[in-house]
Amino acid sequence: MFSDLFESIHFAYIFCAAVLFICGIYTAPHVVDKDLKWLLLYPRWVAGLMEKYFSVNWGFFIIFSIIFTLNNLSLFSGFLSGYLIILPFILTFLTGLHVAVIGYDLMGWKGIWHLLVNPVAWLEFPAAWLSFGMGIKLSVTILTADLKKGVEIFEKLFPLYLKYVMVLLAIAALIETAFIIWAEKQKNK
Repeated sequence: MFSDLFESIHFAYIFCAAVLFICGIYTAPHVVDKDLKWLLLYPRWVAGLMEKYFSVNWGFFIIFSIIFTLNNLSLFSGFLSGYLIILPFILTFLTGLHVAVIGYDLMGWKGIWHLLVNPVAWLEFPAAWLSFGMGIKLSVTILTADLKKGVEIFEKLFPLYLKYVMVLLAIAALIETAFIIWAEKQKNK
């Protein structure tokens, strides 16, 4: 079932992405507690946007489209960052950090726990690890071979991004949108 994925991306790249992502999650409470503003600026800005725009009753399709598009932009940029060699490693860590900062700001350690038990995260996290694993594979290829080989690898990995990452993000966006609409209805009651 996943043979095409693991034939194209060595599991070590996906594992490396997962470890960096989880290290970012683990680091977030310390960053918040130390009030390291330069690391908090982006995730708090995103949290403010989410609070502002998702409190509007837009309907299922619009909310789904926004979540799906933003998640894809984020993860596809992680994949493309492989062209800049070291960037996928940094972005993987920062993505985990940013997600956890938002959760920790909202609910403290409970927010971190909710990240780990949230069914949306069970889909989005592997999608992130795959995407950043593809970025790491791309960067290693460019570093060890050349840019031309990197372009060939990108062309080989892009259909896998569509097949696996986009599908995971679509399912996650459906569930997340349903949760948002349900929570809004509960709040209005």
